[in-house]
Amino acid sequence: MKYKIIVPRFFQIILGLSIALSSVFGKIYHVKAPSLALTDSNRVVVATPTDFDPAKKDGYPFIVMLHGYSGNETQWESDADLQMLSDTHNILLALPDGGYDGWWIDTDLLPGRDYETHIHQELKIWMVQNFNGSMKASQHGILGLSMGGYGAFVQALKHPDSYAAAASLSGVMDITRHPDSWGLKKSLGQYSDNTEKWKANNPLHLSQKVALKTSPALLLICGRDDFAFPENQAMAHQLDLLNYSAQFQEEDGAHTHTFWKTHIATAVEFIVSNFYK
Repeated sequence: MKYKIIVPRFFQIILGLSIALSSVFGKIYHVKAPSLALTDSNRVVVATPTDFDPAKKDGYPFIVMLHGYSGNETQWESDADLQMLSDTHNILLALPDGGYDGWWIDTDLLPGRDYETHIHQELKIWMVQNFNGSMKASQHGILGLSMGGYGAFVQALKHPDSYAAAASLSGVMDITRHPDSWGLKKSLGQYSDNTEKWKANNPLHLSQKVALKTSPALLLICGRDDFAFPENQAMAHQLDLLNYSAQFQEEDGAHTHTFWKTHIATAVEFIVSNFYK
């Protein structure tokens, strides 16, 4: 499904004024990104560096940060120091809302919940147009936790030419192991009746189809006491067999906010290290 992005003129003017005022001091914005893919969940948080310059040549590299199941666009504000990360790496951070159980994918079962399209065809372009984000895919990254880690890998594997790198913290890597969990059936239908649709949106299956030469660098970070650890191991093993550019970082810990707070800086550093001009 494809959409043409329409940014209302009044929105461009108001946001343009806000950005101009932030040329000396960075700011964390709570705004809405115009969307035709979504009907009810187009909120987004954007973090800009302290010395943000709306006229910076070639724009700023940026990372899209996806929240987990039952969260919203503010989750990463609690689990990461956004201003510090933005300042340290001189990058933009974009935190969209993926709904309580949107799973960052498109669906033909529920109208107005095409989160995959929103990120790939709307949000990224909006960041370029309104926050001086870099136009180069080689300076775009994506990461997430849990449901968001799943979404980050789905984006990177479905659209490998659109990202330099992707990182997952405690991400769900094999949704076929969880056919009755977390509202997945709302977007994909019953697994037994829609097996191919589930596989077409499953990182473990998607990784088998991506050309290695065009693939973004991938990082998996997961705690050994996390329920998702076995499927992260399986994903890492498969990527290794495919000679994929991927790293698997096993750590102590479980599926907790403490774990994500501890390892978010590593995920951001990994992505930034894979940006190139």
